[in-house]
Amino acid sequence: MSNCDQIKARLADHAVGLLEGRERTDVERHLEACAVCQRELRALQRTGALLNALPPEEPPPGLWNAVRREIEAPTREPAGAPWREIFRLPRLAYAGLAAAAVVAATVMLTQHRPPDAEVEEANYIERHEMLAWNDPLSDKAALGLMLGSTVAPQRTP
Repeated sequence: MSNCDQIKARLADHAVGLLEGRERTDVERHLEACAVCQRELRALQRTGALLNALPPEEPPPGLWNAVRREIEAPTREPAGAPWREIFRLPRLAYAGLAAAAVVAATVMLTQHRPPDAEVEEANYIERHEMLAWNDPLSDKAALGLMLGSTVAPQRTP
């Protein structure tokens, strides 16, 4: 945090005279050299002057008693069981669920792809190699070896 950030955090207190001692001295010393913080202080002082010019407003009758009743009222339990109670399981059950999720993910990730996907991949590779054959900068010997070694799986009708 920069020095200006630290000072700005204390400017509101300084504007209303709440800072004392070393804190006040540090803020005033910084304000002597920093135009940005001086503008911020002037804005805070103008805002304070505007707020002080407003007449005090009386709260509606009974407001404080209503607030006190709300604070002191006993907390009411919601109707029915809270959702946390419905899903409360022993820790061992959570461990079992986590283990089952890991096993399911492992099975799904280690299954072989369907044969159609392998055929499509081989066809894509073969088409790409054939297109590369016509490229004037291609290495014909390497492409020939790749084409010869690629054995496309037989399609089933």
